[in-house]
Amino acid sequence: MSSSPLACSLEDPDRQRRKHEIRTRLLTAVQERRELEDGIGLRFPPESEWLTRLAEFIAIERGCCSFLRLEIVAEPERGPIWLFIRGPEGVKEFLAAELGITDEGASS
Repeated sequence: MSSSPLACSLEDPDRQRRKHEIRTRLLTAVQERRELEDGIGLRFPPESEWLTRLAEFIAIERGCCSFLRLEIVAEPERGPIWLFIRGPEGVKEFLAAELGITDEGASS
């Protein structure tokens, strides 16, 4: 998938603080976690505001963790919104360390 190292390249303190704020807001709203072969899926409420929040999160992550594949899926009929975070081997351990995201409690 990628030859980039599994490491965050974020250095700017303001951007890092903003990233932490987004992570905190996002992770408290996760309704379900799904383990994926190459990452994790996170289910969020169906309200459209989550599309904006997740897009902002992705914009920041792309700047510091270029090895991640980040996908937003909005289910039909105003169903839940999913964020899929995927990457190369070791990405699950990286997500656990960097974001506190684990597959604990995940359902397949």
